[in-house]
Amino acid sequence: MINKILFTTDFSDLSEKTLSVSQTIARKLGAEIFALHIVSLPSHILLTEEGELLDDCEMDNSEPFLNKIKAEEHFEKMQQNSDVKINTKVLYGHFNETALNYANQLNPDLIIMGSHGIHSVKERISGSHTEYLAMHVKMPVLNIKEINQNDEIKRIVLASAFHDDDIPNCNIVLGLREAFEAQLCLLRVNTKNNFLSDTEAIEHMQTFAKLHGLMDVEYHVFNAHSVEEGVIEFAAKEQIDLLAIGSNQRTGFNKFLQGCISADLVNHANKPLLTFPLKLKK
Repeated sequence: MINKILFTTDFSDLSEKTLSVSQTIARKLGAEIFALHIVSLPSHILLTEEGELLDDCEMDNSEPFLNKIKAEEHFEKMQQNSDVKINTKVLYGHFNETALNYANQLNPDLIIMGSHGIHSVKERISGSHTEYLAMHVKMPVLNIKEINQNDEIKRIVLASAFHDDDIPNCNIVLGLREAFEAQLCLLRVNTKNNFLSDTEAIEHMQTFAKLHGLMDVEYHVFNAHSVEEGVIEFAAKEQIDLLAIGSNQRTGFNKFLQGCISADLVNHANKPLLTFPLKLKK
């Protein structure tokens, strides 16, 4: 079940959309929202052990100090306009490591972030933040895309090989299905090097559905050159509103040598994408 939601914000229009999704889930499931804003720092500015600006007469700390005050003012307005309780936090630091450390301390059930894709320098940076957290945290990450204009989530697809009866950590998908009262589609993408007959693939999916007591579930088998391509094409064809896929969280050289489907989808899918850890591979 989803009890704690962490969402990161830079107070942009995309962050407003991310907040709206967080509120919908929290309202439906009775979850608590924790909002995080990180004030980025130039490399020459240092912090105390408590995470505050180091008082150094030789360094001008006025800009990040004022940015933190502005962020706190934004949060005050956000809390006033929300019908769901929002806990807020403003931290100094570099986004990736600061967000990762805070997430590990808070241990939320779900992290919600916004990203634009990889079509420009700014978008590549935004996408890399989302990919970094998705590949390093132990909790699911829901990536909201600016390009997706549909705020309603009516159809969710869970993509997997479905070799085993169960999928570790997939309960978050079932929680989102409940929150949005959405239709759940189970999808197996066949590729040239990893192929099952439709009958065998659907049997695996039916076993999974029975294990979780799932009713009114659609079963789909889709053939494509790659899993990433298949998930994206299927989502477009079947008017899917949210994609969900497990991540092996490969790090280091393993990630580059073996590739990572969920990381590719973070950067290329135009739909909201939920990634959740299966198991960590060093």
